Amino acid sequence: MNYRKYLALTAFSSEQVLGQWRWLTGPDLELWHVTKAGDAFLKKPADGSVYFLDVVAGRVEMIADSEIDFEALISDVENADCWLMPSIVDGQALLGMEPGNDECLSMKQPPVLGGQVTPDNFETCCVLVHFSIAGQIHEQVKDLPPGTKIDKIQIKSKTRATKRPWWKFWDGMRPHLLLFACS
Repeated sequence: MNYRKYLALTAFSSEQVLGQWRWLTGPDLELWHVTKAGDAFLKKPADGSVYFLDVVAGRVEMIADSEIDFEALISDVENADCWLMPSIVDGQALLGMEPGNDECLSMKQPPVLGGQVTPDNFETCCVLVHFSIAGQIHEQVKDLPPGTKIDKIQIKSKTRATKRPWWKFWDGMRPHLLLFACS
């Protein structure tokens, strides 16, 4: 299998994509590749080691000592299935859902919030939105006991919006934060 077929084409910077994941990745890892399934391969510039950011599970792990080791490991079908999720990507493509440039597949309701891995729970999404929302969700639920019920999700702006003329509606839009209420 040509694993590159399952990599998303994105021009976003490492910091743009990983900004909401720094609590988990630390400052040393840089974005290497985003997968069409919505995960990422990261590299540590200091030693060339390769890491896998599993967005669904909310974890990062070292998977190879170098790019050469990675190339050998990704040729193993089990690793490719785990890291690239070709059956999901190909299945969604058959349904007409193929990520374009700067897009990946994203779950409408992530499993960490009770969503299921079913074809109707996927959508194509901007890479930045996907990684930002998933990173915020995982950071906020990481210390909750398993089975904690989440009563509601609030979206709050990081900065207070300022009134501007209608023709400049989108100028200066700020990222939003997700806040959870748990019981």
